[in-house]
Amino acid sequence: MKTSLTKLSSSLLLVSFALPLWGKPVAQVIELTGTVFAVNSDGKTVAIKLNQHLEDKTEILVEEGASITLNDYYDATYHLIGGSHLKFFNKSVQLKKGKSWVQSMNSRHPLALTTANGHVDFWKGEFIATFDQASNRTQVLVVNGEVGVSNILNKTFKFSIPAGSFSLIDPEQENGNPRTPTQVGFQSLQTALSEFKKLPEKILSPGPETGPVREIASIEGVKKGEIIFIKSNRIPASVSSGEAHKYYKKIVSKKIIPSPQITVKIYGMAWEKTEAEVVSPRTPASIPKIEPRQSNIPPVQFKNDPEFSRSLKEQETVQPKHPKELQSLIDDLKSF
Repeated sequence: MKTSLTKLSSSLLLVSFALPLWGKPVAQVIELTGTVFAVNSDGKTVAIKLNQHLEDKTEILVEEGASITLNDYYDATYHLIGGSHLKFFNKSVQLKKGKSWVQSMNSRHPLALTTANGHVDFWKGEFIATFDQASNRTQVLVVNGEVGVSNILNKTFKFSIPAGSFSLIDPEQENGNPRTPTQVGFQSLQTALSEFKKLPEKILSPGPETGPVREIASIEGVKKGEIIFIKSNRIPASVSSGEAHKYYKKIVSKKIIPSPQITVKIYGMAWEKTEAEVVSPRTPASIPKIEPRQSNIPPVQFKNDPEFSRSLKEQETVQPKHPKELQSLIDDLKSF
């Protein structure tokens, strides 16, 4: 009995010393593709296996082309793609490089994701966090819910990022504070999620907000691209009673009175206008018609001056109008 008690006390003593050496499990691997490594707090590196439990302060290194999905113990799921580096803590993770898609169903405990210059507070929600080591830039794109984003050194200046928006934390802009949330299009959101090779069901299939798709009730089960022929004897309601047919029949049955015949006469090859068709040139309206006026100046009376007539004859003799030859010819012509 004494020996048994001694062994029991020794076992309890060994357990009491061994417990502090065991790390607290904080996450479990649920999906794994390719090669992913885990570095524990002691600096030991091992290849991760499916369903493996990870201890506190474990770092995860994802090779190019690989991917991993982990669940923590607070209803949060973390998806990592190739080139990512993530460190697990209790109720928080630190993204050192790459991209992480976080889906949280937690509504009881505050969780956090940090980078070298960013801090993300979240409860129930879904977002994609990216950290670029070359530019020290942090980007947070919210898919569902709402998260709080701030600089890790100034948590008082914080933005609440709603679903469908993103924010940047760039040390070269806004003094290192988060940028005002900016909305993104559905195509950009789908492209960002497609990098993780697993899209949520609500993204793949249209939800209630997209509205129902109307189909023809009489042709259910028709395949896409199939050509069908629909036969119908349905008559439009507006002509079912025959009233429209009667109306048009009444119009057509009216007697048409022929117009009187007109005789047209054509003379020659060209069209000749009659006096009635000749239009006189139009006088501008601005020019009034001026009637001729009679002059009141009396006619000038000329008196026969013998002295002037004699002098004129003398000058004609001295200065004849024509040369002698021409004058002689004129005189001969006058004599005929």
